[in-house]
Amino acid sequence: MGIQVEKLSAVIDAVATRQFYANLLVYLEGFFAFDSAIVYAFEHGEAPRCLLKTERENSDAVNQIYQQGAYLEDPFYQTLNGGGHGDVFTLRQLAPCGFYQTDYYRNFYRKTGWRDEAGVLLQLTPARGIGVFFGSARQTVGVCFPHLADLRDALKLVKSVVRLHGEVVVAEVSVPSAPPGDSAAQARYALTPREREIVDLVLAGNGSQQVAERLFISLGTVKNHRKNIYGKLNIGSQAELFSLFLNAPLRRTA
Repeated sequence: MGIQVEKLSAVIDAVATRQFYANLLVYLEGFFAFDSAIVYAFEHGEAPRCLLKTERENSDAVNQIYQQGAYLEDPFYQTLNGGGHGDVFTLRQLAPCGFYQTDYYRNFYRKTGWRDEAGVLLQLTPARGIGVFFGSARQTVGVCFPHLADLRDALKLVKSVVRLHGEVVVAEVSVPSAPPGDSAAQARYALTPREREIVDLVLAGNGSQQVAERLFISLGTVKNHRKNIYGKLNIGSQAELFSLFLNAPLRRTA
């Protein structure tokens, strides 16, 4: 099987584009048998951020439970937080004794419909890591033994590519390059990455409830962000927001 150079090249080519995590998932799925997958970014002191979700049965509401605090009891998160990374882990390896009687299982995990799970954990910096999780409601999830060594070799390259993607995106949103007279671009750089993401969704025609659902955050959080955005941009309405950015729509940087 090898490390699938052609598919890995597609991941590298997608660095700093919106297709990066989709291509990464396509690459990794060649090693797993699963029904659903989700990619989370874990940053020190922050709730997990969903980067990509291809679940067939699990609802966004269930994922919100995870992001709002259930993740703290997740065996995969605890493993990453404890220094375990750069390898493939299975739920059977990590689940504590009595897992199916824990509050985490009763209040969150069983609601996902997943019966088994495997995950790839990558620590990118001391403060940031990602987890790519594969689940199934019907079958065992794992890597066929002959291919496990290939995947472990590939993860050494994947980790570097994912880190590069993150560094390019951070540089893009952190270093203003707008001409002094470009008021829309200057306004963009006055906002945080999350605020820019919300503005982009609003400009695309999403209401506050739709933004909340897309970003896996509460409606109240979206409203607070919009209030802060209007304050930073010195505007008072959505109409003014559209007027400011009408000729210079924001680029998504997630």
